[in-house]
Amino acid sequence: MEDNTQTPAENGGTLPATGTAPTSAPTPVEEREYPAMTMEDILASEAQEPQSVTRGDIVDGTIVFIGQEGIAVDIGAKVEGIIPLNQLGDEPVTLEQAQEMYKQGEQIEAYVVRVDLPNSQIVLSKKRADQDKGWRVLEKMQEADEAFEVEVLEKVRGGLVAQVEGIRAFLPASQVDTRRVNDLDPYVGKPLQVKLIELNRKRNRVIISHRAIMEAEKAKAREATVHQLTPGAQFEGEVVEITDFGVFVNLGGIDGLVHRSELTYGRFNHPRDVVKVGDKVNVQVIDVDEGRERINLSMKALTQDPWEGATERYHIGQKVKGKVTNLTNFGAFVELEPGLEGLVHVSEMSWTKRVRHPNEVMKEGDEVEAVILRIDPKERRISLGIRQTTDDPWSALPDRYPPGTPVKGKITGMTDFGVFMEIEEGIEGLIHISELDLNRVNNPADLFKKGDEIEAMILNIDPVEQRASLSRRRFLGGGPAPTREGGGGARDYVSQGGGARSDRYSSGGARTGGGGRGGRGRDADYAYNAKDAQQGGKISTKLGDVYADLFAQFGLGGDKKADTSTESGTDTASDKTEDTQA
Repeated sequence: MEDNTQTPAENGGTLPATGTAPTSAPTPVEEREYPAMTMEDILASEAQEPQSVTRGDIVDGTIVFIGQEGIAVDIGAKVEGIIPLNQLGDEPVTLEQAQEMYKQGEQIEAYVVRVDLPNSQIVLSKKRADQDKGWRVLEKMQEADEAFEVEVLEKVRGGLVAQVEGIRAFLPASQVDTRRVNDLDPYVGKPLQVKLIELNRKRNRVIISHRAIMEAEKAKAREATVHQLTPGAQFEGEVVEITDFGVFVNLGGIDGLVHRSELTYGRFNHPRDVVKVGDKVNVQVIDVDEGRERINLSMKALTQDPWEGATERYHIGQKVKGKVTNLTNFGAFVELEPGLEGLVHVSEMSWTKRVRHPNEVMKEGDEVEAVILRIDPKERRISLGIRQTTDDPWSALPDRYPPGTPVKGKITGMTDFGVFMEIEEGIEGLIHISELDLNRVNNPADLFKKGDEIEAMILNIDPVEQRASLSRRRFLGGGPAPTREGGGGARDYVSQGGGARSDRYSSGGARTGGGGRGGRGRDADYAYNAKDAQQGGKISTKLGDVYADLFAQFGLGGDKKADTSTESGTDTASDKTEDTQA
């Protein structure tokens, strides 16, 4: 009888083929590690017929030897099968690790990779056997449409990787959640409930989905919620997404949108300043579009409107404090309380300084004090003034500078119809071209330039319109000193609007802030002509402004004929008489 017993090499790593002479001296019999066999074992083995094995079979065997080449397994065939060390698992193992994991005589399941009986070789794989077993389990799961738990191993391009029954499975980023997930790192190393959505053994392709489970749960919750979605219904929901235009809130299986205009009555820059993802919020249903599956919600509908009772809490002339929330070209918005704001127009920021932009006076976040000038509950607007918190320097000016008072100051601006002179800091007055010198002046630039210091005499001051007219000619002795009643034929350029600088002459260096009130921005959608709460004055258009503009436009400022032909303009008939007497 032919001896088919395989003898391990001296180093335990080779298994020579049957009938082949060894290339080295045989190992002494006393050093072999085969277990002791009785005569009954020998007779029983000889009585058994060799098992027929083919590639792809899953076989059970007994470990007979662990060597450098792998694990020798008796599978009942003519020769023993070998499981290479790299086929024991997904990760390669060393001989020492294999000897710790498996013991001689243990049962092991393996997959037949190759059968070469003429050369006495059968190659096995435990890893392939485990995978085959896993595939069978996955096929049963797919048939039953079962959900199961996996642990995410790592993040790869386009998704996550997990292991199911020893088989590598891919979880696409689009299947992680019902909404797009940009950051997948928080899922790594965490357990996750998934379902199989694709199983292809030939291509070794396993695709799993967590989104499928979420959608199934969402569909059940949706059925319970959709019947309660009526306008006015209130829900507690969870913020699931924040965008530039609003916030999506999950009501239980279905999401609704809270537009940014329905978040709060207060001012904010971005919805994330009001809520954050995961917050529990109370909302009210505004309307439901079943065809487009859109639900419009409101959070501020469940809070009190700050305009309710605003006229009882605030009144015209009241001093208030608030926080600057926004600056625009035409003014600054001041929050008096959450959701209740007032506008401070640029013209109401200073008595003497012309404010071109609110950032010259304040910045966002500043706490300011203001006076309420107007309240319009219907339009939900409040007009505020900051300059009203201080005394108006123009109110005491007529007492300190009665008509005929000589003053000295610098020229702050020049126009075709005269020059502006600083009476005191922030207070300017107009010296009309006809009052500049004893002799007739055609162009003020021929005599003066900006910054020159000159002396003049007060003709009149209008504290309501904040305009002052002066005369250098009278100061030089060109005529009788005017009185408070305007005696002596003194011309009052203030009453004619001549003391105010027009914006159209700003290119000539003039600023409208000192000589008179600057006009409000025409393009401001929030500007309204609020009366001064303290003065109660009325803004009106003066004829002098109109004629002064016409003279400058057509170059008639020095035309004597034009002076004598206008009764309400710059010169009158009595003025001409005064010039002749002078």
